[in-house]
Amino acid sequence: MAKKILIVDDSPSVLAILEDMLVDAGYDVVAAADGQEALNKVDQDVFDLIITDLTMPVMDGIEFMQEAKSRPNCKFVPIVMLSSEEDSDKIAEAKKSGASTFLRKPFKESQLIAILRVVLGN
Repeated sequence: MAKKILIVDDSPSVLAILEDMLVDAGYDVVAAADGQEALNKVDQDVFDLIITDLTMPVMDGIEFMQEAKSRPNCKFVPIVMLSSEEDSDKIAEAKKSGASTFLRKPFKESQLIAILRVVLGN
């Protein structure tokens, strides 16, 4: 059975690229356009991994991670943070808030898939 991944990004083009990459790699993918929509999906389903952008409207990636990690079904779900953010304080805050790892945009498909395999343990 394919691992289920929730992807969260406010850019429709980034969501489409991520979804294509992950589906091609054999993952089951659910997409959300912001942190609040993603939180609603977390409340309705169980995911093996979450990939989220840092900077988004409505609810940013850090706030989303903090809220998601407070849910029993998401407490131990690994979260990969994506961002073009250069601020080391923001990156540290993301890791402190529950990000398993941080991947800077733009990234290569091979980088993302390698990180997912390590984080998911396969």
